[in-house]
Amino acid sequence: MIKPIIAFLIKREYFAYLLFLACTAILLLLTLLPPDNLSGPSLFQYDKAGHFLMFFGWTFMLGLSRIIRKKQSIRLWVVFLLGALFGIAIEVTQGLLPYDRSPGFYDVIADLVGSFFAVFLLRYIQTNLPGLIKKSKSSIK
Repeated sequence: MIKPIIAFLIKREYFAYLLFLACTAILLLLTLLPPDNLSGPSLFQYDKAGHFLMFFGWTFMLGLSRIIRKKQSIRLWVVFLLGALFGIAIEVTQGLLPYDRSPGFYDVIADLVGSFFAVFLLRYIQTNLPGLIKKSKSSIK
């Protein structure tokens, strides 16, 4: 199931980059907008599952974009570190906002766990699908 999706994104690099930008924009909107703007039924009610899913998606798309760009394995600890720092930065920013947003320690934990699982999936891709990534290198020329 994941192999055709990865192959699709590798063949269409721009789409992977657009997905990463979309993940970034959505994550920032959902975490930094005033809570009044996000009322009503929603998938993300700013609980821990929402944090996990948002940072899983963001970190995964960051790592996949880097793999696609470099056409080889990347250092996944750097991807995890970027996801962790982004999560911490958002929580700190929430504490600085003048409206009803507050930083949460357990939100950071959910962000870190989401980033960790994304890196775990990226590790699987790098280990089990290296031919797919390297094959795209020769098809680009």
